[in-house]
Amino acid sequence: MITISDKSLCCGCTACVNACPSQCIVMRRDREGFDYPVANQDRCVGCGLCERVCPVLNPHEASEPLSAYAARTEEYLRGSSSGGVFPSLAGNVLAEGGVVYGAVVNEDMTVGHYDAEDMASVERMRGSKYVQSDLYGTFEEIKYYLSERRKVLFTGTPCQVAGLNAFLGREYESLLTAECACHGVPSPGLWEKYVDAFGRKNGFKVSDVDFRDKSGGWRRYSLSYKGEGQEIKVGRDNDPYMLLFLQDMSLRPSCYVCPSRNGRSGADITMADLWNVKEAAPEMDDDRGVSLVLANTEKGRVALEGSGLGLKVVDRDRAVMDNGGFAEKVVVPERRGEFFKGMHSAPDIIRYMKGFVVRKSVLKRFHRGVRAVLAEMKRRMTR
Repeated sequence: MITISDKSLCCGCTACVNACPSQCIVMRRDREGFDYPVANQDRCVGCGLCERVCPVLNPHEASEPLSAYAARTEEYLRGSSSGGVFPSLAGNVLAEGGVVYGAVVNEDMTVGHYDAEDMASVERMRGSKYVQSDLYGTFEEIKYYLSERRKVLFTGTPCQVAGLNAFLGREYESLLTAECACHGVPSPGLWEKYVDAFGRKNGFKVSDVDFRDKSGGWRRYSLSYKGEGQEIKVGRDNDPYMLLFLQDMSLRPSCYVCPSRNGRSGADITMADLWNVKEAAPEMDDDRGVSLVLANTEKGRVALEGSGLGLKVVDRDRAVMDNGGFAEKVVVPERRGEFFKGMHSAPDIIRYMKGFVVRKSVLKRFHRGVRAVLAEMKRRMTR
């Protein structure tokens, strides 16, 4: 029976919930706003399946990517966080009668995974969502579609892909998985408190958000909050929710020791921002957005090369520079425990969050440190 005594050992992927034959496991939210599995001992039959499908207890072996590309398409560039890779892949799967799964921001500002069988539904899945999504019964649905021999594209974080693979327990030729390079997921509970407070402060109920509005440039993106005919854009350097995420303050405990990143999730494709485009693909450096995509399997390589994307082979080690999603480890901020402990009693959550934002001068030193770590990783790999 699954029992969570150390929260850093649960990524919240829901593989155990979906696998339980007696349906005795449910996800419950803790004080930090993250969901964890809780088992009903009276209904547990002791089969141990929940532990066997856990990607944290049974980590995937690391693998090196087959190819690395700079990628983008003019068709989907506008409205995409980076180069438009996801809708290009989705369009091909749908054209073959397949189903696409991705994260969607609901009107109540919760984030969950849903299925799509047309491009209109895929539209809601486009763009980054900086909050952990609820997977509901997604894994069971995917298994059903695969049993019907339908093609499926699943996109999510590395731990979600690892959870799906562990739940399925075997390879399916008709399944294509694409992960986002992820340095961690923020608390859904914190997000819901923050966006509610943001709306009340500005006099309208927020019903939509673009976490990566590129209208002012890809590198200096904004968060765009919309609702009731209004829209407010906040630069990423001025939004406390985004700043706490970028400073790793609001991440799930498992994110600091993630067993699924850097080729360990089993994903066919890894999607990321090519922040180091100036060095890796300078001819594409126009601040409109460029993706870095890794083909981790032959299936992933074939899907990418048949997607209609403009692809340029790049040096993987050079391309991942400046992207924290490829760091081996994320350091736990010193004040993280203090932050979550006082989150619920704060009379003004926005002001409270601002009090934990690190000064820009300190943040610059942090990013220099991340770059130094990545450079050291590259040096060791080329010995």
